[in-house]
Amino acid sequence: MEPLFSHRPDSGESDAAAAAPPSRLYRLTLPAPRDIAFSAFVGDIHLWWPTNYTGFGEGTHAFVEGGIIGEESALGEMQAWGEVVEETPGEAIEFAWTLAWRPDAPTRVRAEFGDAGSAGGVPSTLMTFTQDGWAQGHEGFEQYEKYSEWPVILGRFAAYFGVPEGSVETVA
Repeated sequence: MEPLFSHRPDSGESDAAAAAPPSRLYRLTLPAPRDIAFSAFVGDIHLWWPTNYTGFGEGTHAFVEGGIIGEESALGEMQAWGEVVEETPGEAIEFAWTLAWRPDAPTRVRAEFGDAGSAGGVPSTLMTFTQDGWAQGHEGFEQYEKYSEWPVILGRFAAYFGVPEGSVETVA
């Protein structure tokens, strides 16, 4: 007997369903030295992170501190978005990302900062932002869809440096 829905296998998961989604990869060039860009990404996140991408909304304070990335509400409530896995100041930061997801199924979010030469004597930074490490199968595709707004969020980071929000390049 054929399954009722053609996209659903009748037993077990198909190879496609068992696979994880591809990485998401974005790039943007910022008119600042990489140590300044890195410092702004980590230390000034409360100034550029869009409040409509927080759990508490207006008045929230986003932070990267004590090995946690998260937010604090105006009332002092805390919400962890993930844990810092690796940090090389001025070069890269990596998170086990769980924002609004199960803490036991994190994805990997990594921001890397490299020299991009200079324009008019101003050093520039190429920021490469990757999210991967999706769960296998259906859950991974749910994660992939949930975390699809990075161009908007990274656009706000670009705007923090005076770069148009639409300048975030989607690579993959």
